[in-house]
Amino acid sequence: MTSLWSIILELPYKPAEEDRQRLELALEPFGEALSSFEVDDGKAWKIEVFGESKPARRLVDAALKPLGKFKAAIAPVPEKDWVAESQKGLPALSAGPFFIHGSHHTGRLPKNKIVFEIDAGMAFGTGRHETTRGCLLALGRLAESGQKFRKPLDIGTGTGILAFAMARLFKVPVIGGDNDKDSVRVARENAALNGLKREVKILLSDGYRAAAIRSQAPFDLVCANILANPLIELAPSLAKVLGRNGRAVLSGLLRSQEKDVLAAHEAQGLELDFRLRLKDWSVLVVKRRVKTAAGKKPASKKSVVKKSMTGKSAAKVKAKATKRKVAQKKTAAGKPGRRS
Repeated sequence: MTSLWSIILELPYKPAEEDRQRLELALEPFGEALSSFEVDDGKAWKIEVFGESKPARRLVDAALKPLGKFKAAIAPVPEKDWVAESQKGLPALSAGPFFIHGSHHTGRLPKNKIVFEIDAGMAFGTGRHETTRGCLLALGRLAESGQKFRKPLDIGTGTGILAFAMARLFKVPVIGGDNDKDSVRVARENAALNGLKREVKILLSDGYRAAAIRSQAPFDLVCANILANPLIELAPSLAKVLGRNGRAVLSGLLRSQEKDVLAAHEAQGLELDFRLRLKDWSVLVVKRRVKTAAGKKPASKKSVVKKSMTGKSAAKVKAKATKRKVAQKKTAAGKPGRRS
């Protein structure tokens, strides 16, 4: 027997705001959730109330009676797998070199893309949000630049999609960590589903604290698609595990939060490599700040002149001076003397 019941009041017209509010107030006590919206292109109106127990017909009628001749329908809500229902509305998508689809997808799969099957569920990351999609695009850009990565890490892995992307794109084993047990379970299931059970190791980890992460550092590529505040808090930890020539892909932040997130990482000796922006969201790719080598001081003008006067150059100057002296003596000898 279903545990969810509904009260549905359909009006063949759009009621005045005051009348609509009275009807909503009358029905609201019979459930835990109420929705009120126009139907039939605004020509009609529907009020729905959902509750865990069956409402008494006489009480519903009594609540509506003072407001007019209204008759609401009372019925059990059919049992449905609401996750599956929501998945049906999620289309497949492309993000750089990747193609992501749900289990409900029946279309053709592109041969020139890296394909993943990821269903929406209890873990974050299906590629449809700007933050996840931005990370996928950033990984594609890093691959196009010709950079090679051998030891990637994914923090806040969610469904595991970014860990899978790095494993397939760079053909290397990847570690993915998350502090949520359900996400760890889902990511492991997705790894098996996509044939990456051996390549991708999913761990329960609060940030970078897992022993397996600390023992295998440094990493040359780190993805952290979390939120701005955790990114700021974890900046020192990231700096400790990121390799000398490594890159870190940071996301989960709004454009307005870029300055604070970047400042926290600059304080740890990191600098911006490039950024991507998708609508209001931002992806920052950072690297270690390049240190200029301590070279010798540039030579002064005086020393440069001295240097130019040595060797062959000095010999040439001396020869020219001698030649001028000889010429001067000849000229002096050829001058007429005074008459006495």
